[in-house]
Amino acid sequence: MDTARAGSAADRHTAIQRLTESKRRGAEWLLARVGPDGAVGPADEGFRFYRLPWTLMVSGHTQAALAVCGWIREHMFAPDGDFDRGHRKLYDAYAYRNATLVYGAHMARQFDLSSRGLEFILAMQDQPSGGFANDREPDGSLGDVMDLPYTCGCGLAAIALGRLDVARQVFRFLERVWNAQTEMPDRLYYSFSRRQQAVITEYDERDIFWHVVESQQPRAQRWTVGGLSAAFLCRLYMVDPNPAYLSLARDFQQFSIQSTPRQFEFPQVCKSGWGAALLYQVTGEEPYAAWAVKLAHWFADTQSNDGSWVFDSDPTAGRTLEITAEFVAHVDTIIGCLASRP
Repeated sequence: MDTARAGSAADRHTAIQRLTESKRRGAEWLLARVGPDGAVGPADEGFRFYRLPWTLMVSGHTQAALAVCGWIREHMFAPDGDFDRGHRKLYDAYAYRNATLVYGAHMARQFDLSSRGLEFILAMQDQPSGGFANDREPDGSLGDVMDLPYTCGCGLAAIALGRLDVARQVFRFLERVWNAQTEMPDRLYYSFSRRQQAVITEYDERDIFWHVVESQQPRAQRWTVGGLSAAFLCRLYMVDPNPAYLSLARDFQQFSIQSTPRQFEFPQVCKSGWGAALLYQVTGEEPYAAWAVKLAHWFADTQSNDGSWVFDSDPTAGRTLEITAEFVAHVDTIIGCLASRP
């Protein structure tokens, strides 16, 4: 850990100042892409704007957030609670995209979108394991694979709407996946087969990104796994202070912290700051503050001059919109958590 950017009060204050400016600039970049009718460009790249209501609400742009919700209600919201009607185009991460919109719509007090939207998502939960299917085909069929990040996204929506029964099932899924690990701390296998009810450890090498994080391998990986799992567990702990949630959150976050420093070369490291910040808020422990501060400077240092975040691995306009909306939301969480203790 970079001791020059540790978790002291002065370091937290500096990080908050930098992130406050990053948040403002990122939000302004996003606002420029919201039309007067709430449409978000580039629409031709599909449902990349699912996080906009969340991000716009936490950055103080209620009018724009509700305009986006209004456009989604008019053009995408289906009677069964899904968000499609021909505008979606992206069928991967199906429940996760829906859940993230539900979370933001609930913040915006658009309870029709959030309540009916959650009910649709719940049909994608696997009752034996508690996980949520990653993908849903246009014909409504569900893919076999479930994983930790996408399931945690659904769990966060369940917490927001008070469905603790669902959130506790997600916890049991995370616990089951964690307890099945046999190659820690080198490898975290994070995907799960719905048909076989087991963690997936054998796969086509071309799909390695979607199944395992090899903690010391400096390549693009789902570095999101540890931080997002910890973030979900901390949010659940806030509502239902079960020590088992906090213990597992520490385990996931520690995997993230102990991974190669070269994880900071990739955008997927972003959620590590989310988990650390919430663990700091919940525990008050300085190592988590220090890691959140480290991520705070990473966010500020990697932001483009125009306020967006662009990574060469996927520089399309839709992906830049998606990442910038996500990063502004994470920045807001880190600011709040670092400021939550004297």
